[in-house]
Amino acid sequence: MMNIRFDGQTVLITGGSAGIGLAAAELFGSLGAKVAICGTSAGKLEQAVEHLKSKGIAVLGETCDVTDSAALERFAAHAEAALGPIDVWISNAGIYPQYSIIDTEEALWDQTVDTNMKAVYLGARTAYRTMKDRGGVMLLASSFAAVFPSVGSGVYAATKSAVSSMVKTLAAELAPYGIRVNGYIPGVIDTDMTRALTAANGEAMRSAIAMRSFGEPIDVAWAMAFLASGYARYITGTTLEITGGKMGVQNPGKAWADKERRS
Repeated sequence: MMNIRFDGQTVLITGGSAGIGLAAAELFGSLGAKVAICGTSAGKLEQAVEHLKSKGIAVLGETCDVTDSAALERFAAHAEAALGPIDVWISNAGIYPQYSIIDTEEALWDQTVDTNMKAVYLGARTAYRTMKDRGGVMLLASSFAAVFPSVGSGVYAATKSAVSSMVKTLAAELAPYGIRVNGYIPGVIDTDMTRALTAANGEAMRSAIAMRSFGEPIDVAWAMAFLASGYARYITGTTLEITGGKMGVQNPGKAWADKERRS
């Protein structure tokens, strides 16, 4: 039986004040880690920190613009000063604009590229500086859109495809320093980011998922914990799908129909 623990380790999570990031912070904290989280909303961040503290988790919360290298480096420095050297760096922050590529305003294009792609590069560079002498783990947020993009969110898909590519290159570049780099692909997870879409198109979206259900943030958090743990010590340069079997086959509904027929 696996016993995943992070006692004495420091885990830094960008976009950690809600959704998947907050679930990951709570899980890593419950497994013994000290956690540093950042976000852009001071109110959400304060609520998240209080929630984690109520669980007995050692936590540092700080507002931070992840597209600003100086701000990201300050956040990392404050995390190390308060909690100790960073062992796991999770680049989870992202935005999800809903426009066709040709209808995307240039300013929003730049914001999406900066938040979803440039910030991952900046985070990797900052994490490398803190880990190069002692090793560590980086986990980078990709998306199912990198595998199978959708009309209406092409800019988002392009940035996440870039992240999946960077996972492979960074894994090779940083292996000599004992740093593992992996990505994670959430499927349809019940978060603020997806709730409007699932409310409007829930049945159609479920029909494309083998398990016929949406995931919860904790489902992604456990996958992240595994990838960050010693049980995954020989896994690097891969991107793990946590999707319930989304679009793994063309016709997942047939299996459910066959089950009914056999009953």
